[in-house]
Amino acid sequence: MSVPTDTPATRPAGPVALTLPEVLDDLAARHPNAEALVGPEGRTTYAALADRTTRLAAFLAGAGLRRGDRVGILLPNGLRWITAALAAHRAGLTVVPVNTWYRAAELEHVLRGSAVRLVITDSTIFGRDVRAELTAAGLPQTFPAANGPDGYLGALEWPADVELPVDAESSGEADPVPLSGPRPDDLALLLFTSGSTARPKPVPLEHGKLLRNGYEIGRRQHLVAGDRLWIAAPFFFGYGCSNALPVALAHGVTLCLEERVDGDRSLEFIARERCTVYYGLAPTTRNLLAAPSFGRHDISSLRTGTTGFTAEDKRLVIEELGVTEVCSMYGLTEGYGHSTVSDAHDSVEIRLHTSGPIVPTQEIRITDPDGTPLGTGETGEIELRGCVIGAYLGGPELNDGAFRDGGWFRTGDLGHLDDACRLHVVGRRKEMLKVKGINIAPIEVEELLCSHRAVDQAYVVGLPDPTGDELMVAAVVVRRGHEQGPTFVAELTAHVKARAAGYKVPTRIEVLAQEQLSLTDTGKVSKRALRDLLAGGMA
Repeated sequence: MSVPTDTPATRPAGPVALTLPEVLDDLAARHPNAEALVGPEGRTTYAALADRTTRLAAFLAGAGLRRGDRVGILLPNGLRWITAALAAHRAGLTVVPVNTWYRAAELEHVLRGSAVRLVITDSTIFGRDVRAELTAAGLPQTFPAANGPDGYLGALEWPADVELPVDAESSGEADPVPLSGPRPDDLALLLFTSGSTARPKPVPLEHGKLLRNGYEIGRRQHLVAGDRLWIAAPFFFGYGCSNALPVALAHGVTLCLEERVDGDRSLEFIARERCTVYYGLAPTTRNLLAAPSFGRHDISSLRTGTTGFTAEDKRLVIEELGVTEVCSMYGLTEGYGHSTVSDAHDSVEIRLHTSGPIVPTQEIRITDPDGTPLGTGETGEIELRGCVIGAYLGGPELNDGAFRDGGWFRTGDLGHLDDACRLHVVGRRKEMLKVKGINIAPIEVEELLCSHRAVDQAYVVGLPDPTGDELMVAAVVVRRGHEQGPTFVAELTAHVKARAAGYKVPTRIEVLAQEQLSLTDTGKVSKRALRDLLAGGMA
């Protein structure tokens, strides 16, 4: 079953333009003094941001960069990141967001693999010596590089206390090189995202699709001009650069950025700036709720936003943070942010227990392993098309098994559609467990564990059993303020047993501290690292 959504006759008007610089210019013309961005490096209006990006774009063109060239941005969240990205776009360049956590080997893979010609960065970031890391990656030159490999121009360093990384006069009062801005089908971003392979895959994202999809994501949240979107997730992740940014521009929403989430400081920031839109996943939510000052700051301005993924994650946002109209969603970088989003005015039950219907820019279907579409209520692989990538960049091996005929992208996730065509996500295909011949979705057991009053987080993995079967092992993190006694694990086991079939009860449950959970390069808990940890027989 393939499910489209709105028909052209009922579909509302979309974004005013289909490239990011054009949307910024429209906002600068219509609302020049409205606030575009607030962050650790200051605040700016749409008019000032448009002017600043124009001057930096002229410099980039004058430095020899041409339409289609790639520019890496290795900076923390803030005014510099947004200015650098939109200036590069204005000059017709493709932005490669670079993970600020990366070390030399990872930097080399991303920067050389994407043929970046210039890196906009700082000499140090979060105390790390960026110059030393780039040197170790084989890219030691600062801008302008005399003889950089493959046309590499070097690292353009931009200190936080200066307006632009270059003297405005150096770009010339009259642009020495005409700017060749982007077209809607030009690449805006080249994002590296981890999948089932050991190394991140390059995901190409176009201007037009970013804005069309971003507009629809914002429409489900009921965003209006003047809303203030808070996000602390790094902009080198898709949740920031390919979701929050185009959503904010498409709806005239102020971006309220933090470099990282910090409970007390973040609560104070949200209260001070009267943020109305919450962009926070489970770790962010728990960080805020665990802050000593939680409850002492007025964050009642928060109204809507997106969050996920489990029912408990969403409940915490709605009931404990008080973001009563937050939307549930399902998305991935290859699908331009979110592919399904509930409506902000849906019932709490719908938002807690579904990921919402497909957005109008995409189609969804559920298939069996052979690619045969399944019917309502049948669980299979989630496939998408529309505002979805057509291929990964790089060698053909990256695309093996990732696409089906007709432009369908295979997500690798499992789910089903209900009678209202809302998506219910079951889990990752490669994470499914087979215990005593029965298929079990880890997310189902994780949600059962998280429904216990003392459990903050739960993760379930399969470990090899000498009999050739799999053992289901769970790791839990205890909620702040709850102590675990000697019978705690037995209590959790009984809790699951009372609510589910016996084969869904974990063979073993381990209690871990938050710092024992390793993260992937996209900020999620690494099931692979957790599996290795639990395989050591901690009990």
